[in-house]
Amino acid sequence: MIISRTPFRISFFGGGTDYPAWFHENGGAVLSTTIDKYCYISCRKLPPF
Repeated sequence: MIISRTPFRISFFGGGTDYPAWFHENGGAVLSTTIDKYCYISCRKLPPF
């Protein structure tokens, strides 16, 4: 079993900068931070049916 803990991220601006058509023409910047709350994800292989 794999268990992962990832902090929540908050982006203040710059959400559209991941589109190539946008950042090739306008450039891009992102301001983000994390908070002290986490998301836990677990993954395991299921037995055959």
